[in-house]
Amino acid sequence: MKKIVSAILSTLMISMIISGCGLHARTDTIFANFQETPQTYVLSGEDAFVLMPTITLYENGNAQLSQPMISSLGMVGLGSYAIREDELTVSHAGAIVSFAISDGGKTLTIETSDLQYARVGSVYQYQSNADYLSKYDKIDGRKLTVEILRKMAQNASGIVFSDFDKYAYVERDPDHRIFDIEGQYTLTVLLGADGQLSCSLLHNHSGQRFPLNLNGSTGLLLDEFLGFAAVPEFTPRKWLDYYGEEEMPWGKSSELTLPEFPGITFAWTSEKVTANDKDLFYGMPVWNVFLADLTNDGKPELCATVSFGSGIVDTHVIVYDYSTDKTYRLQDRMQYDYFLSIDDGTKLIGKGKLLVNKIGYSNPSDFSEHATCELQLVNGKIRNP
Repeated sequence: MKKIVSAILSTLMISMIISGCGLHARTDTIFANFQETPQTYVLSGEDAFVLMPTITLYENGNAQLSQPMISSLGMVGLGSYAIREDELTVSHAGAIVSFAISDGGKTLTIETSDLQYARVGSVYQYQSNADYLSKYDKIDGRKLTVEILRKMAQNASGIVFSDFDKYAYVERDPDHRIFDIEGQYTLTVLLGADGQLSCSLLHNHSGQRFPLNLNGSTGLLLDEFLGFAAVPEFTPRKWLDYYGEEEMPWGKSSELTLPEFPGITFAWTSEKVTANDKDLFYGMPVWNVFLADLTNDGKPELCATVSFGSGIVDTHVIVYDYSTDKTYRLQDRMQYDYFLSIDDGTKLIGKGKLLVNKIGYSNPSDFSEHATCELQLVNGKIRNP
């Protein structure tokens, strides 16, 4: 039981470190002895397996309650807090818990709660990040710097666990390492049981995080996170769409020019898309074409739904990057069909977002096989719903 509770607390402490937003100075009583951000409080003298293990506060007014392993609430994201005299009120994931503040802000005691796993009278004591990490082994090595991370991120999809062997870190367990990056960032590297690598870079003062191993995926650019660059915004939009709604204008064509590609005229017919005299991709037919920047360069890719075949027809998604002359496909012939659409605000993903829709090939009316996600490139592949 002690090992289970310890694991819960360790996981929660790491998650607290990697959450948050921008900081603004506060002078409230609870931060009279504020030494770091986030400021975390740990359950004292009670069972963290069945009661809320931690509370975490940020200088900008964000807050995070937590849940014990026995809970299935799924308290993700961040909430907020307010202080009035010696009372702290935290709102998170629809729950509200109030605390009495004592011991110069080092102790919190629950006064009221509508959260099932937070008990009135429970006491929480401030625990510094240094104290939390002191229980684990420190492994000597070279200092891991921001510049080294920037170089590693250039081949983000090729990063492996052993790439971090030569750098100094705190070992939470053999597959879980924590790195200090110049006192400004904290990198957590975790090798999952399935062999998947997770590298989360946390800004110590904002709580924002960046998945280093996904650098270059749609909407994820390390240099932008670090403040070295800004990605130009491009709003996704439709060029044309005849999939399931409008009648296909067989034998006709449509042309498009874009300021990002001066001197280039893109043309669509039902069987192909071209740029000036160059054939870009084909279809039987090309059902639709949308425009979206999936590569973070400020220039749109051509994103299309195409079908191929006679009798056995395969429908799939193509993303063509004109800047690099590279084509990406999402295709699973005779297992699933894929098509693109744009969110009109009814999909709960985000109005104006491009969507990948997945349906079963043999039984498209079986809604248990339907899935939808935002169109993105993740580690050089189209995200599969």
